[in-house]
Amino acid sequence: RRSSDLLASRKIQPRELIHLSHSLSAIALIQQSLNKTNDTAFVKLATPLAPCNQTASIILQTLLDNPPATTIKGGFIREGVDANLDELRLISSDGKEYLTQLQNKEAERTGISSLKIGYNNVFGYYLEVTNVHKDKVPSDWIRKQTLTNAERYITPELKEYEEKILGAEDKIFQIEQHLYQTLLDQVSVD
Repeated sequence: RRSSDLLASRKIQPRELIHLSHSLSAIALIQQSLNKTNDTAFVKLATPLAPCNQTASIILQTLLDNPPATTIKGGFIREGVDANLDELRLISSDGKEYLTQLQNKEAERTGISSLKIGYNNVFGYYLEVTNVHKDKVPSDWIRKQTLTNAERYITPELKEYEEKILGAEDKIFQIEQHLYQTLLDQVSVD
């Protein structure tokens, strides 16, 4: 099927859009070459060509150079297109490192060297403090669970980050799909 048919039906995929962008860029080069000749027939051929440089540029600025063939699994929008998408990707990929940094920061702040961050399906992420160090727990921590030898707490920062981590993949997919539909709108207008 032709790109224009796929675009009109909104069935065009990211890789096909990249190919379309390259084709549009080639039209501009062909037009320039034809205009450089002294042959009026070639110049006449070049006149009606519409390279759509802005369309080609929008596609290349939005999509990865080598995107996946389909939008089904995401992963086709370029970094820097949407700040929220970039933040969610960072959270998704660097979540464990952030939690380690948070654990170290809270351990240093409280003087609880045995502090651990854990996760379970009931309480989500939590800070675990052994009973020996219960007296060092800051007042802004919220107790969530009592164990035989320890207490589990949450903090507003940890809870907020948990929500980001758990919802990141779904949100990434939704944002990418929205950005792709917006791109198709822009390309269709041009």
